Amino acid sequence: MSSNAINPCVGIVVQARLSSTRLPGKIFKDLAGGKSVVGYLIERLSTCTRVDRLIVATTTNPADDMLEAWLKQHNYLYYRGSEDDCLDRFYRASRIWGLDIIVRITSDCPLVVPDIVDDMICYYLNNRQWIDYLSNRQHANFPEGLDVEIFTFRMLEEANHNANRQKEREHINYYFLDRDSRYRVRYYNHGERYDYSRFKLSIDTPEDLEQIKNLFAVKNLPLAFSFNELTAVLTGA
Repeated sequence: MSSNAINPCVGIVVQARLSSTRLPGKIFKDLAGGKSVVGYLIERLSTCTRVDRLIVATTTNPADDMLEAWLKQHNYLYYRGSEDDCLDRFYRASRIWGLDIIVRITSDCPLVVPDIVDDMICYYLNNRQWIDYLSNRQHANFPEGLDVEIFTFRMLEEANHNANRQKEREHINYYFLDRDSRYRVRYYNHGERYDYSRFKLSIDTPEDLEQIKNLFAVKNLPLAFSFNELTAVLTGA
C-alpha cells in the first residue's frame, strides 16, 4: 500500500453480489439506456476525476461467477472474498489494490452522482486533519441512495482486526459510527436550501427498481444527469 500522505491513492470500492435476498440478481436487472444496474453505476463512477482506482468487491459464492466474468469482460478491477464478512472483503480488496483512501459505494445505489463523489473526496482530503470518516448518509440532506462514505485504509485495517460483533462484520460503517469518541465522524450536506432525505433511491425491492427506471423512462431524467437535474425530477420543479 502506498504511504504517500501528500498524494494518497484514492479508490472507490463498490460492494456487489448477485445473491440479494429481496431481489436476487438485481445488479444485472435492466435499468436505463440498455445498461444493467451495476453496468450503469460503474460506467458513471468511471467518470470520477479524483479517483485513482475503481474496484468491485464481490464474493466467492458461485452465484457471483457470472459477475466475475462480466467484470473481466469489461476490464474492471475486482476482488472476491467472504460473502458474510463484508468488512474483511473490503479490507482485502483495498490492501491488494494499494488504497490509502477508500470511497465505499454499494451496488444497490446506482444513482450515485460522480460530481458529488469528487466533491466529497476533495473535501475529505482538504480536511483530513479534522475528519476520519465522512458520509452523506444518516444525518445529511441528500436523497437516500446517493450514498458515499470515505475513510482511510488505516481505519479499515483497525476495524478488520478488532471488530467482533456480527453487525460490524456485515456492515462496514458500524465500527466507525459506534466509536465516535475515537473517530471524527462528519456528515456532508449539499448547499441547496431543500432537504431531499425523504426520497428513497436505493434498490431493495422490485418496486424500488421500477421507481428508478421510471425516472428515466417516464420523467425523462438524462442518463448523464447532474444532482440538480435529479432533484428537479424528484420535486417536479
